[in-house]
Amino acid sequence: MGDIKAFFEDGGILSEHLPTYENRAQQIEMAYAVADVFESRKPLIVEAATGTGKTLAYLMPAIASGKRVVVSTQTKALQEQIFSKDIPFLKRVWPGDFSAVVLKGRKNYLCKLRFDKISQPVFRKPGEGKYWARIKSWAEETKTGDRAEIPGLPDDYQTWSDLSVGSEACLGSKCPFHEECFVTKAREDAAKAQIIVVNHHLFFADLALRDLGHGEVLPPYDAIVFDEAHHLESIATSYFGLQISNYRFSEVIGDITRALDEESIEASDLVALLDTLDVVNKNYFSNLKFGKYDGRYLLDEVLDGSAKICESQEELTDLLKDIEHSIGKLARLGERRERLATRVTDLRLEIGFITRQGDDRFVYFLEIRDRGTFLQACPIDVAETVRRKLLDTHDMMVFTSATLSTAGDFEFLKDRLGMLAFETKDQKFKDYDVKTLSLPAVFDYENNCMLYVPNRLPEPRAENYVESATTVIKYLLDISGGDAFVLFTSYANLNAVHENLEDEIEGLVLKQGEAPKSDLLQTFKDTPGSVLFATASFWEGVDVEGEALRLVIIDKLPFSNPSDPVFSARAALLESRKQNPFMDLTVPMAALSLKQGFGRLIRSKSDKGVVAILDSRIATKRYGSYFIDSLPPAKLAWRAAEVRDWWSENMSDESE
Repeated sequence: MGDIKAFFEDGGILSEHLPTYENRAQQIEMAYAVADVFESRKPLIVEAATGTGKTLAYLMPAIASGKRVVVSTQTKALQEQIFSKDIPFLKRVWPGDFSAVVLKGRKNYLCKLRFDKISQPVFRKPGEGKYWARIKSWAEETKTGDRAEIPGLPDDYQTWSDLSVGSEACLGSKCPFHEECFVTKAREDAAKAQIIVVNHHLFFADLALRDLGHGEVLPPYDAIVFDEAHHLESIATSYFGLQISNYRFSEVIGDITRALDEESIEASDLVALLDTLDVVNKNYFSNLKFGKYDGRYLLDEVLDGSAKICESQEELTDLLKDIEHSIGKLARLGERRERLATRVTDLRLEIGFITRQGDDRFVYFLEIRDRGTFLQACPIDVAETVRRKLLDTHDMMVFTSATLSTAGDFEFLKDRLGMLAFETKDQKFKDYDVKTLSLPAVFDYENNCMLYVPNRLPEPRAENYVESATTVIKYLLDISGGDAFVLFTSYANLNAVHENLEDEIEGLVLKQGEAPKSDLLQTFKDTPGSVLFATASFWEGVDVEGEALRLVIIDKLPFSNPSDPVFSARAALLESRKQNPFMDLTVPMAALSLKQGFGRLIRSKSDKGVVAILDSRIATKRYGSYFIDSLPPAKLAWRAAEVRDWWSENMSDESE
């Protein structure tokens, strides 16, 4: 504990190395609470608002503990920020020595064997060829093989799948590049490091593999810090379910074909089966998504007795059996034979499990995203799974985020993660013993921020809502002179309002989808008076400090789509338990999302501005107070004139 005082308090290490350092009581309190986790072995939930400095508040005690700590974040971008900014700073100022690594899923790393065999790849998407020279130059110099080092490479660069390899297709020690393998090197470094920075996807992939007895991705560790912990339920849902896709079939076909080529095996019968599987696979997934748009569809509605889908699935299953048998006869494939055959078997069994829909603990649906078609079985309730596989097997854990509480408590989060008492067919679970800490806001929201809710605006379902919302948005933009995010819960409203206002706004108008997210953000920051129209992906993880962003407009409360299969199944489950799905699920989920959107505005102590939520239900419905109580304590206004007056009084200096 003495280390914390020496590090954070006035005259300590931080103030010595950071001329602008300000002693923050919230940061110190969090650091003490995290340090106690390592000493008492008792888990902690801590909500730390923007500006607390929570990254250093958990990293410093983690390092001081001397224990091996996994830091798990929601995104690879945050992973990079911690490893490239916070860790190097701590290495410079820390009085002792510690080691830290960043570890990602193996498909983030270049496979030297695959790169060696590609002279000119077949680009999977138009325009991807322009990055090839950049990739080649990087590949010759990189020490890590991490694709994040490639400047400007899009996140959805599809040709990358030909340059990386999953565990099921890796040659392991038989690879001629095994000694130089980037994945092997990254894991060896992780095995020696004290701090291992991962993302939630990799952490839960490791947890799922351990549960199935399929090995592990992460080395043994003592403690875990979950940053952005409000995402854990959704990540656990994806990793403790099953997913079959057209991409997965294509990868299996490609890996078997590649194995035959690399081992110089003549197997004309197997090649013919693979060619047929390629055709049948495409037909099957094409039939599944016929006439459907991007989105999720209950599997019952998709199948609905379709003879065409049933026939192509039978053909698909028979082909997979024949391919399993054919691979089994190829002894020259060595260790790869078993791995490839297992992958084919898994495809056959999993597609059968999903389409039979025989386990009522899962919800079954089809999801269409861009060129991908996915058959999925997701657990309806992950509380028991998270309790058994995570909470009851680990003790030193920290769950932190700026948005964990709703209406002043952590009950919703605790319920969704299996921390509250519940009963299953086999067992009764008591309340999970976890400490909680909600730190007061660092920023002065009462004086620097106004929350505006136009209480006379038509409700979002009204026919004249978009027209009325457009009028309010234009009024607010005229007050602020731009420097605004206009955030929507749907593309329909975004497109309608954007079309209405595009020619009415004096400053630069930016729209999500017109350029990569990073480019839009940089242009917005560099262009005074600009206005950005965007949807969900800009509600969190976006940081714009200063006068570039002084107004955030949110079109309506971000309620989940009631027709979404997973959400619908969870609501039905709560109803069967005599709970209120709306107040126990819909409203708390929306409150957490709204807090994220609200949080885009105030990112530093000097920031000022207005958050406008154009949803009069906050004023007229009984649940409206739940949302108000979940947001930071900003001054609340119901009339537009109040916004104008507040802006004139508080923002005039910034506008001049």
